Order: sequence, then structure tokens, then C-alpha cells
Amino acid sequence: MLVDAHSHFLANYAPSAALKTSLEQVKEFDLAAFDAAAERHGLIGLVTLAQEMTRIHGQWLGSNALMAAFEELRPQMVLGMAGAEPLDERDLLNQERLAEVKAALQDKRLHGLLLTPPYGHYYSNDPRCYPFYALAEAMDVPVYLHHSAQLGEAHLAPMKFARPWLLDEVAADFPKLTLLVEHMGWPWTQELFALMAHCPRVWTDISMLACRPHLLAWNLTMARDYNLLDRIVWGTDYVGDRVDEWEAVIEGDTQWLRTELNPLLTQCGWPVMAEEELDGLLWANAHRLLGLT
Repeated sequence: MLVDAHSHFLANYAPSAALKTSLEQVKEFDLAAFDAAAERHGLIGLVTLAQEMTRIHGQWLGSNALMAAFEELRPQMVLGMAGAEPLDERDLLNQERLAEVKAALQDKRLHGLLLTPPYGHYYSNDPRCYPFYALAEAMDVPVYLHHSAQLGEAHLAPMKFARPWLLDEVAADFPKLTLLVEHMGWPWTQELFALMAHCPRVWTDISMLACRPHLLAWNLTMARDYNLLDRIVWGTDYVGDRVDEWEAVIEGDTQWLRTELNPLLTQCGWPVMAEEELDGLLWANAHRLLGLT
């Protein structure tokens, strides 16, 4: 079995005035090919995240309406997550987006939220963002957060907005809120693990990290020492609408985890991963996190 707990499937970059909001607008998407790929890989769940980056960059990755439409098409498989900029261009609470996300969550059209503080140039512990956390806590849905460094020009996503310790205050103020910090909080993974060690509702994922095999192998070794392996999930972080491209990421990542990780751990002199631990990464932990049936 397999759960892709972090993707942007069907999403492409677009300005606010040109967002795709229905599956009919996604010309490259082949539903039959998607169903076949899901069956081949034993996929039992797919999280697809809209990502709003309008405050600084003037664009979205996907749209909330598109993610909701995909979930409606395959409700037993797909979990759509809303994107949001919690602050508007005036640096005030984004009341319009808060109302939109609240309606989508209440109607069960979407099942979580993605915030990306480095792209929006705000701190995640800014009290002006708190209504979004309060909403997610009340609705019992997870908040995904991009709290890792972004390769590229510094002005695109300043690192000062990405430090995991900023979430310590959020976790304390919202003790029933589930947070998932993407990409193991790279490069501050040990800082994230310290946060997770005393905040039992903070999770992380290993998306986009198999391309750095020694780093991921060491981080998983540290996670075992911190007793955190059961709060780590896997995802493709795939962006786009091509089933063949998405499936290529699935095949590359799962092959590495199943066949190459343990030989590398042995080579480095670190303990190998048990089959149960690998199953946890690839599906069982996400099944518990997301309440899949």
C-alpha cells in the first residue's frame, strides 16, 4: 500500500486572474491513466495541496476550487487541501480567504490547509495568522507548513521566515492542532525534531529528500533516536497534471526507500530500517494522520 501525503497534483503556476477551477480546464489530465497508476502502486490516498503565493509573487499553484473538484471526483482516494495567504497585501488578516477556507472545510470539500510563510514573507507565529490556526483546530484538520529553505534567489523566500522554532509558540497556543512541517524542515531538521519531541501533534514529511540520499538516511537515523519515526510521512511533492511524470516520482522514491536505503545505512554503519518502519513512512503513518478508511 502507498499514501502520497504531499503533492500538488493537477496544480500549475498561474496568476489569480487565470486560475483553473475545474477538471475540464486541465487538458493534460488523463483520469483513466491516474486510476491505473493508483492501482499499480496500491495507492490508498493522495493529498493534493493548493498553494497561494499572491502576497509577494502574485500567483497560485493550483486553486482551492480545483483541489475540491478533484476530491469530489475521487472522494475515497483524494484529499484536497486549501492554500491561503493569512495576511493580505495591506498586512492585515486576509478575511476573504479565511471565509473561503472556512466554507470549504465546513462543507467537507477540502480537508486541510497549506501555509507557506517564506513565500508570503510573514512569520508563522504572527498573531494575525492565528484565526487560520483556530479554524483548523476547530475543524480538526491538519495545517501543512513550508518551513524549509528554498533553493534559488534569496528574495523569493527569505530563510528567516522558515525556521521551525517559530512553530513552538503556535503548537503551545493551539494544543489540539495538527501541524505538518514539510521536507523535514531542511536544513534545520534537528531543530524540528526538538520541536516534535515535545509537541506530539507536530509531524513532518520526507518529500523531495530522496535526491539527497545520505542526508535523508542520516535524518531518518536521527528520527529513530528521537522516537519520531511514527510521525513521518512520504510524498512526491509532484507539481503538474501529467500522470506519467507523477508515477516516475513514485517509482524513484519507493524503489530507493525499499531497496537502496538499508544498504546505504549499512555502509554508513547506522541501524537499518525494519519493514514495519518503512511501511510506516510509505503509508501507515499517513493513514493514521489523515484518518483514511
